[in-house]
Amino acid sequence: MGRLEHHQPADQPQRPAGVEPAGAPEKRLTEDPTLRALVTLSRDTGRSVRKLQGWEPSARTSYEYDEATGRLSSSTTTLEPEFGPTDLEWLHALHEVEREQGSHGFLISEATDPDADPDRPDSHYRFLAGTPQTTPEGDVVFSPTYDLAERVKQHYISDIRGEDRDPHAGLIVPVHRVRVEPRSARKRRRRTPTSPPPE
Repeated sequence: MGRLEHHQPADQPQRPAGVEPAGAPEKRLTEDPTLRALVTLSRDTGRSVRKLQGWEPSARTSYEYDEATGRLSSSTTTLEPEFGPTDLEWLHALHEVEREQGSHGFLISEATDPDADPDRPDSHYRFLAGTPQTTPEGDVVFSPTYDLAERVKQHYISDIRGEDRDPHAGLIVPVHRVRVEPRSARKRRRRTPTSPPPE
């Protein structure tokens, strides 16, 4: 029998920019909530990241012909695997992030990083509680905020039960990891003498 292969490429739309893992994919998943949601959806639905973005696998068909009559005797179509190396890398990165992430939402390595220790004058990060807000004077302060829907819900339940309303119902104090200038650098800058004005 003779054998003939026919390769039929599928339409493969260009992936959106920034979807390929670059450097540390775990870091990108912690910094990009949209990307993390996409990879989580891939894990939960059993679909590859590229499949969720509209990619379709290419097909390769092999035909078997009878050498005596020249007629087609059989055909076999093989699809390209749905999960490629990039998809597997994203899923592995998600597994590593979830394994290391604490209940506070930060990676254990970030929460225990000496570079975020406020007692160290050369540390570059701080954990600040509250939502950043700008005052009328133009200063940025971190203040608690309220989930109004949750507040109304809890007050409604308290009213039905005949209980006093909780004044802190719906109160949210999110925590942010921000980069700051080390105290040691600020001290050196203050101590640096200014040059005298030219005569």
